[in-house]
Amino acid sequence: MKFVVLQLFLCRFVYNVMSSDKSHHRCNFLKESCICRKDQVTLLFAVDCSRLRIKEIPKLPNIIEELSFMENKIQVIPDQAFYNLTNLLKLDLSNNEIYELKNLSFKGLTNLRSLNLQNNRLDASMANLNIHVLKPLENLISLNIKQNLFGNFQPNLTLLVSLRSLGMDFNSNDTGKISESFYSMKTLRELDLSGLTGNCSVRSLTNESFKYIPQIEHLSLSGCRIKHINKGTFQQLKNISTLNISNNTCLKFEVLENVTYDLQFSAIKVLKFNKIHKVFDMNTMLRTSQIKYLTNTSIKEMHGDSNRLQQIEIGALLFLPKTLDYVSARDNQFSYGPYLWDMLRISLKMFNISHMFTFHREDEHPEKCSYDIVCKKEPATESKMKYSMENSDQTFQATPLPIPHQLTSLNYSSCHLHYSILAYNLTKNNLRNVDLSNNLLTSWIGPIYNVKNLKYLDLSSNFCSNVSNFFFSKDFGRLEELYLQNNILGYSLPYDNKGNILQNLTHLKTINLSQNKIQRLSKDFFKFQLKIERIDLSENTFESIDFDIGHLKCLKYLNLKNNRISYLSASAILQLVYIGNLNHNFKIDLSQNDFLCTCETINFVQWLVSTTVKLIGKKSYTCQLSDLTLVPIENIDEFYDTLSKDCLSKIPIIVALVASVSSVLIIICSGLIYRYRWKLRYAYYMIKIRSHKKMVLVENDDDKSYMYGAFVSYADEDGTFVHKQLLTKLEKEHGILLCLHKRNFLPGNDIATNITSAIHNSRKTIIIMSRNFLKSYWCMFEYNMARMESIYERSHENVLFLIFIDQMKSKELPLHILELVQSQSYIEYPNDEYGDTVFWDQITQVLSS
Repeated sequence: MKFVVLQLFLCRFVYNVMSSDKSHHRCNFLKESCICRKDQVTLLFAVDCSRLRIKEIPKLPNIIEELSFMENKIQVIPDQAFYNLTNLLKLDLSNNEIYELKNLSFKGLTNLRSLNLQNNRLDASMANLNIHVLKPLENLISLNIKQNLFGNFQPNLTLLVSLRSLGMDFNSNDTGKISESFYSMKTLRELDLSGLTGNCSVRSLTNESFKYIPQIEHLSLSGCRIKHINKGTFQQLKNISTLNISNNTCLKFEVLENVTYDLQFSAIKVLKFNKIHKVFDMNTMLRTSQIKYLTNTSIKEMHGDSNRLQQIEIGALLFLPKTLDYVSARDNQFSYGPYLWDMLRISLKMFNISHMFTFHREDEHPEKCSYDIVCKKEPATESKMKYSMENSDQTFQATPLPIPHQLTSLNYSSCHLHYSILAYNLTKNNLRNVDLSNNLLTSWIGPIYNVKNLKYLDLSSNFCSNVSNFFFSKDFGRLEELYLQNNILGYSLPYDNKGNILQNLTHLKTINLSQNKIQRLSKDFFKFQLKIERIDLSENTFESIDFDIGHLKCLKYLNLKNNRISYLSASAILQLVYIGNLNHNFKIDLSQNDFLCTCETINFVQWLVSTTVKLIGKKSYTCQLSDLTLVPIENIDEFYDTLSKDCLSKIPIIVALVASVSSVLIIICSGLIYRYRWKLRYAYYMIKIRSHKKMVLVENDDDKSYMYGAFVSYADEDGTFVHKQLLTKLEKEHGILLCLHKRNFLPGNDIATNITSAIHNSRKTIIIMSRNFLKSYWCMFEYNMARMESIYERSHENVLFLIFIDQMKSKELPLHILELVQSQSYIEYPNDEYGDTVFWDQITQVLSS
């Protein structure tokens, strides 16, 4: 604990020194182009001589507390190079070419606290370094000598009596072992042997590896290419608080049993075993035997990222200690399993399982393991229970989701989840923050129950286009921050006319709906958000503010940046003025909109000139005049009076002209649309079909072959005749393939598309004409589509064939059907046996021609 306090003190000290004066300038006491920063409290300097290709240490005055010669060309540190720098606290000589240190190289650095010699060529001079060179550094606390090509050699640092943190290389052809000389270094608490920042290559670790450093509290063995860790390796490290064995991909999960067995006798608080399994090996399972000993520890954090974890053995999670607060299992491949219910009995508070199923590339230099472990997936039966949940309007079958009772934060972002969110009932929990962003949760149906403590929810970047009115159940009542940006909710939100989607979010303070392709919101969309403070609607396609905000008395920030707003209506301006009067801190961002400053928008121009509401980025606003000139908003008051006078004489003419032109255009457009309504609809569906990859359309040529002999259009009430007689006679007896909507329409396509496709892909269209047919909307739609097909696709070829199964008078038929009856083929269904034979022969002959 004292070591941690001392570290915090040193960090704070260095931070204060660095931040007390942020001005940087060239050092006037050095010839080199070094940069100096003076601390106004100590009056000492931090000197940065990095990357200047310096080859020799220059003479330096004793007014420096931090000194960096990083990334230069220094090869030798001569005697007394820093002789008079008694105020120096931090020295960085990393990434040079130093191969020789003299006996008195560091003489005078009696107060030095941190020394970095990483990435030099000191292997030849290490013997000298051990005995003499480091002796003056009696107060050194932190030393980094990594990447110096020592081979198996370990330096003798016993003279550094104050050393607490050491970074060095660790190499061994067989069993790795810390030198016996470390036994006398009683103050050493942190040992960084990581191969990710240095050279570390050890085949195995045993109970002899760390027996001379029992006092170590923080040990990093990440990236050391370890093949095996024996039981007993860490048993003597009673004070170990943080252990990192990550990035040793040959270890596999079996090694955890040995590691956790040893740690049950220690003070372990943080355990990291990220990526101890190869990226392209088989998926893995975490087993009880591998973590059962953790139940005897007081561990608080556990990290198991990037291990291709897919399952956890049932009951294994029950052995996690009650002190565990945070688990990171990012970049794995978890699937549903009964182990999820074990989570109800653990005391986890924060859980990060983001970035599942992330794309990977093979390591450039993968470890070569002498064996391959394939983790077999044991069969598991999924246990799913259903609860019946009722709200005021509907009853839903909600699937239960197990959540640890104490869990407060869940990160499930970037996991390639491709689902619709249906009805779920979370088990009893204390969730406050949930991040489901950057997935493919494309439809939010819900409802979601038992999220009564939730305050933060992020569903951004999910390509969602649909959210139901009951997705946010009453259990979302405490939600304060909602982030929905970067979806496509513009397809559903505008149709929420009563504010039903957000009706239960009465405590909402922040909502982000930016980048959603929203053109408009209904008047009552924010009807129930009386406590809301921040609304972000930027980067959408709004052309005006039609939704009510005047009742939002707590609103402090409204972002409408980068929309298509040309002006604000009088009602919108009144609401903004009202909120501005209530809340003097109210701000609105209208930047990157194309404003118009014309007679039609003169009220908006006046508001821009006179408003007291703070407009964020107002200096960047521009306004387009009637002559297409762009004027900065800052200068708008210069021509406002002139614009007012001009508009007074033009307003009556403009109003009359606009009204007249609008009326004429509406009449013409309406007439044309009505006149060609069926042609337009037919053209629309044909274009839609041709762009659909799943449809195979028949080209219009003389030798074409059709998918069906005939498409049968009939009312459902006449289905008996079609399925029992027509289908039997034509298809089974004469081999004429028929297309029936109940049998042949493609599921997933809308009805109109299926109808148009079926008609286009059939040689003929048979109309089963009856009184029921005339009453059916879709039957008449099929009739008109077939008529359009014959005119525009078949060059007026007769593709319609009418069969009257009801005795109908001429006056009962619509005019357009009566015209067809008089000009084209039709047949009536007979009532006698002889007539039946002639009837079916005639139909067969027509369909075969």
